[in-house]
Amino acid sequence: MKKKNSFFTKTVLLFGMAAVLLVLSTVGSTRAALIYNDGNAYRIQIAASYIGVGLIENEDVVSYRSYDRNNQAVEEKKDLLSGVAAQIDKEGFKPGNPYQEALSVTNAGEIDSYVRVIVYKSWKDGTGDSNTVLSPELIKLDGEDGMNGWVKDENASGSGADGDYRERLVLYYTKPIANGGETPLFNKTLTIDPDVMKVFSQKRDGNKITTSYAYDGYSFNLEVEVDAVQTHNAVDAIKSAWGVDVTIAPDGTLSLVR
Repeated sequence: MKKKNSFFTKTVLLFGMAAVLLVLSTVGSTRAALIYNDGNAYRIQIAASYIGVGLIENEDVVSYRSYDRNNQAVEEKKDLLSGVAAQIDKEGFKPGNPYQEALSVTNAGEIDSYVRVIVYKSWKDGTGDSNTVLSPELIKLDGEDGMNGWVKDENASGSGADGDYRERLVLYYTKPIANGGETPLFNKTLTIDPDVMKVFSQKRDGNKITTSYAYDGYSFNLEVEVDAVQTHNAVDAIKSAWGVDVTIAPDGTLSLVR
């Protein structure tokens, strides 16, 4: 019996690395400072304070966006999963093996902010097109249920109450992040479920049987979107920017209204 065994080699060759998308839900807030001027007059100086966010992967900032004093975007974007790809190149692809994929968020702006991440998992063919039939659930992240103060939006993730979002995971960090601060990890490892090897078909030609795997030739893909909302008037700002209802405790802890 001859089996088609190109699943492993093609997966390595077509291994997907997704550019990170950083989206700022709001530009920032403005503060006004009264400055004394000669002539016993006062003038008002307006200084803008900006929101900025960055994504950290395995202790390296892979993407960030902020703004300079001229309101011009300052940003950099790199590919995700380069460390995973290097490990696979060295050791070979192993379904069920946990690959290091430590992810967190940094505040790259000037004001305290609440942050949210949206993670998209998908399978893509050799031309880069997504396959919506293959299961994104087989791309496993160990932070999918929330960890280290991150909370999962159940209604907007997976097969949530408001619809089927199999490719999407939405997490909120429950504490405000100060300028230059960093959240705890919202994910540590990525694993491809060994069940990818259980989806196959067989074709008989005389005494010859060929086994074809459904995931053969596809790459797994990870994209992370990060955005932030200022802490000032946070309940209304988050409702406006993210469309979710939250409560904010006196200590600043954010809770989703279920």
